[in-house]
Amino acid sequence: MAAAGTLLEEGGLPLVTIEAVSARSGVGKPTIYRYWPNRLAVAIDAFAAHMARQVPSADLGDARSDLTEQVRRVAAFYATHAGTVLTQLLGATATDPAAAEQLRDRFLADRWAETTLMWQRAVARGEVRAEISPEIAIDLLFSPIIYRLLVRHAPIDPEAAAAIADAALGGLLSPQPSPGGPS
Repeated sequence: MAAAGTLLEEGGLPLVTIEAVSARSGVGKPTIYRYWPNRLAVAIDAFAAHMARQVPSADLGDARSDLTEQVRRVAAFYATHAGTVLTQLLGATATDPAAAEQLRDRFLADRWAETTLMWQRAVARGEVRAEISPEIAIDLLFSPIIYRLLVRHAPIDPEAAAAIADAALGGLLSPQPSPGGPS
């Protein structure tokens, strides 16, 4: 895993071959194939481990702070070379259903589980709308970061991350006057 992670950092997905991982780690190719079916599987696991180390789950004591900080942390991570690696992984899994499933199971599932716990803490404290599922909240908070990463139409920076979190947490619509109240 360390060898694959180093190769990802040095040159992204193109450098992660079974031969290169074997040479860098000193582990034989048959041993690598015992744990991973191909180079993409090794790269996904190495990337997931790297992000888990680099982007810890936020727990600042309230929903707005926790979720805003988590969006900032994810955005900061994707603003580095790691964002390029993620786009390479997404591209490689686009036509490979098994790899796409592995990306969801080994990379995204852990990230979703951490954020789901944040959401559940916020629900328990009465800070968020309990009828909104964690999946919808996660989509609203983090999808704009992935969109910016893929389309590159706007920066991924702390200010953008905070603005995205604020819009998602505050809603996009202006408050409507109550019926019979001032307009």
